[in-house]
Amino acid sequence: MSEPIALYLRLSAADGEGGESGSIANQRAFLHRWAAENGYRVVAEFQDDGYTGTDFDRPGFQRLMAQLQSGRIRCFATTDLSRLGRNCGQALTLVEETFQRLGVRYIAVNDGYDTQTASRESLDPSVFKFLLNELYAKDCSAKVLRAKRTLQREGKFLGGQAPYGYRIDPADKYHLLPEEDTAPVVQRIYRLFLAGETLGRIARRLEDEGIPPPAARRAGREGGRWSTATLRRILTLPTYRGALTQHVTEMTSYKVHTRRAVPPEQWVVCENAHPPLVSGEEFRQVQNLLGSRRYAGQKAEHPLSGLVFCAGCGARMYPHRVGRYCYFICGTYARDPARCTAHRLREDLLEQLVAGQLRPLLQAAADPARLAACLQHQLCPDRPDPARLQARLDRLEAQRRQAYADRLEGLIGAGEYAAAAARLQRKEEELRRRWQTAGQAPSGPSLDWLTRRVECLLALEQPDRPLLGQLLRGIFVGENGRVELRLAFSGPKGETENSITF
Repeated sequence: MSEPIALYLRLSAADGEGGESGSIANQRAFLHRWAAENGYRVVAEFQDDGYTGTDFDRPGFQRLMAQLQSGRIRCFATTDLSRLGRNCGQALTLVEETFQRLGVRYIAVNDGYDTQTASRESLDPSVFKFLLNELYAKDCSAKVLRAKRTLQREGKFLGGQAPYGYRIDPADKYHLLPEEDTAPVVQRIYRLFLAGETLGRIARRLEDEGIPPPAARRAGREGGRWSTATLRRILTLPTYRGALTQHVTEMTSYKVHTRRAVPPEQWVVCENAHPPLVSGEEFRQVQNLLGSRRYAGQKAEHPLSGLVFCAGCGARMYPHRVGRYCYFICGTYARDPARCTAHRLREDLLEQLVAGQLRPLLQAAADPARLAACLQHQLCPDRPDPARLQARLDRLEAQRRQAYADRLEGLIGAGEYAAAAARLQRKEEELRRRWQTAGQAPSGPSLDWLTRRVECLLALEQPDRPLLGQLLRGIFVGENGRVELRLAFSGPKGETENSITF
């Protein structure tokens, strides 16, 4: 009577094993022929097509293990040891411990390995085969990784999903283009943050307007909660200034397929790889604001927070209270007095000095009414263009008609047509809902109120941190109270150095 046996088939698409000799069909044919010739009766098949051998969390293998543990299957075979797996430690644990404990017989046909006849008194040669299989997997992983890094450094986008605000160019899968629905959202996030809005307030505003966050949009859901972490990622990713940024996360190892964050200094950044959504200057200003610090014990952000530096060593200066007053002191000196001097300066005096130098420049160069009109336009909720909205609705209608025609011609089944029609219907409803929501949104602050606010800002009566962050690249304090303002705009009389020293 023939002995019952199960077959396990595996093929990995990632490690170059996709040749004809290693295909699932060829493995199946080979093992069935071998079983018939050797008196075995195949009772079950399990397969994993496209799964790496370094990870044993594969659906087909897990189903096989469930059958082995229940005792329904007592013997199974693979074409060779590498089909079982390429993780040497786990593979050896299976054949030398787990299968022995369960009373399971395992046969790797081409390697001549059989747990029933394997030697238990001397070193089993299969140990070396498992090790070689693992080294092969490691080598394949390293080659694939090197190829990916080369393409990334050439400015080729390798992600499966384009970053929020972009879409993959249909003419070039390695290139990104702005996405008409989400690119304006990204630009608005930057504008709101530069205008002084906090991440929390920006998130609530987007939620109130029914704009779905990236995860909800990918899942096809309407609305959803925006997190400050999502907004911070959008505000810090150089991709949005046109510098394609990849290798932001990576696999823990070729064996452990979980992802971990990569430090920014190790990101692969390729400049001018695609159209930017924000300017380089806007991006720089946002980074300055995000990197600024708050004073301990204060609820509001101090106007000079993160802008004051030591002219001697370049380190950031921090406030220290001494008696009634708060003084900026060099951070290097605070850590090690032997490396720099204090460069001490009272913070209230510094604030007055900065405001006094900037006030005439702003009042001479800026028109409050014009700035207020521009600000009103930027702060008002984005309203869809009627012509653009109608064009998108027409495209959806054309897609719906095409899907119906394909259904009548038998090109797609009833289930596929129903799913496509439902998806198009959801998109149409989302467009109409966004139009209705934008139409009901408040028109924003009045022009008179904004004009008065701009006049107050230009007079620097109460210096504002976002405004100072856009005007200044830094405030450098030297010995004896000497201060240099490095401006983010042209200095008086077009000075090329863009700085004021007093």
